[in-house]
Amino acid sequence: MYDVVIVGYGPVGQALALALGRRGHRVAVLERHPGLYGRARAGHIDGEIMRLFQGLGVAEDLEPLLSPVHNYELVDADWRVLRRIDAGAPATGWQNDYLFYQPDLEDVLHKAVEELPSVRVHQSREVTAITQHPDHVEVTARESPSGATETFSARYLVGADGARSFVRGAAAITSSDLGLAPTSYLVIDIKHRDPGVSIPRMGELRQVLDPTRPRHASRWNGSEHSRTEFMILPGESFEELESTDRCWQLLERYWGVSRDSGELVRHAVYTFETTLADHWRRDRILLAGDAAHVMPPFLGQGLCSGLRDVANLTWRLDLVLRQRAKPELLDDYQTERHPHAQRLIQASAQIAEQCTILDPEAALARNTELAAEQQPHSVERNLLSGTLAAATPNAGELFIQGRVHHGGRNTRLDDLLGNGWRILTRHPIPDELIDPSGRAVLDALDITLAHVTRGRVPGALLDIDATYDQWFTHTGNEIAIERPDHYLYGAGQTTDLPALLTNLARQTHCS
Repeated sequence: MYDVVIVGYGPVGQALALALGRRGHRVAVLERHPGLYGRARAGHIDGEIMRLFQGLGVAEDLEPLLSPVHNYELVDADWRVLRRIDAGAPATGWQNDYLFYQPDLEDVLHKAVEELPSVRVHQSREVTAITQHPDHVEVTARESPSGATETFSARYLVGADGARSFVRGAAAITSSDLGLAPTSYLVIDIKHRDPGVSIPRMGELRQVLDPTRPRHASRWNGSEHSRTEFMILPGESFEELESTDRCWQLLERYWGVSRDSGELVRHAVYTFETTLADHWRRDRILLAGDAAHVMPPFLGQGLCSGLRDVANLTWRLDLVLRQRAKPELLDDYQTERHPHAQRLIQASAQIAEQCTILDPEAALARNTELAAEQQPHSVERNLLSGTLAAATPNAGELFIQGRVHHGGRNTRLDDLLGNGWRILTRHPIPDELIDPSGRAVLDALDITLAHVTRGRVPGALLDIDATYDQWFTHTGNEIAIERPDHYLYGAGQTTDLPALLTNLARQTHCS
């Protein structure tokens, strides 16, 4: 009996297997492909996701393969900047945004998963049946090419098997279409002979709002590749556009990239969707990633959203599997993640609609409107009220990560304190403030107490860059309770801690 079966071994399934495996849980992964997918689909992560990879122990291996990006611009046909989009991430300890080549990411995650004795990855396994029982789930998979079948049993099943999810269908979970008109783009990935070649018109990350041919360019996809996308115009043939000759014609015409610049490693037509699963949990079955939500790529938040699912779901499953919390804790997974995913789908769709206007007069009106706007678009990351957060100011915010000095070394805080619950305090917590019931909560959730200060106080963490001191000063708080996914459960004065712990025990359904 496994603790969790994961269906799907893209980056979301890989990250979830790694996160649960690092916590010692027995995990089986079922993937229908015989190996890693090996093709670039997603190409962007943000600082929040890089912090997740830090917690998974792979950030140092990934960083040389990524390219930080500082500019995302919407420009008109004459390259005039109409809007700059700001990711708006708080200080996560990493750059705000990175571009990457997906096979590089999958290779790093797979290597880390293979090192875990509690995780088994079964490739060439197509799931054919799922049966739920009161205390476990049975998953039947057919091995290719032999056709032999095998049944896997687990306490929980997570479907991370993409937009056409078998798991979602087997659980009879419906999806809602949020209404974006179908739009198709030809996506081309280039590997450069000279990875440092300058392609000025591509910028770093750029949408060209040209009504004669809307297009997109990522000058960097990791450290060796570029990506460009061309909208397919009415009357054009998918087959004709996917030909190698036509790809090179478009690259030469719009970006000045010729055949001697490198090789085409991928070219395919994709149709953008805006779909959202109506339920993310059906008893012992849960959904994550594209199985739960699909959005256009215009904010680069598709994979980021899937990996936020991983961060949110991991600590909940961990507590339930270790019998530190009741299964009801899993209900809040959808409560928190569904509205956030919905907002990102809608924001991505709005930008998609702006970027794909073909009528010249409507395009001119759009350009005038965008150029007149003063505020950059930002990606909102706060959780909604009513989720697993206390009714205090700053609750639900993605919390900061700063550098601290402790034990003779300088380090990011997460590398020192790990991936669990933590309470950061501006002042020492008096022993008498936490009664036995409060201690029981600390023990049940494995909460770490850490005094962070600018002063060299024995037993405290030295706030090297005053990151936490500035946050405490700015917000007026003295304590911050940080969840394992780095969102704030609550904050307040030191004397508020007993009430916060009582509320936390109730909301986490601690046994």
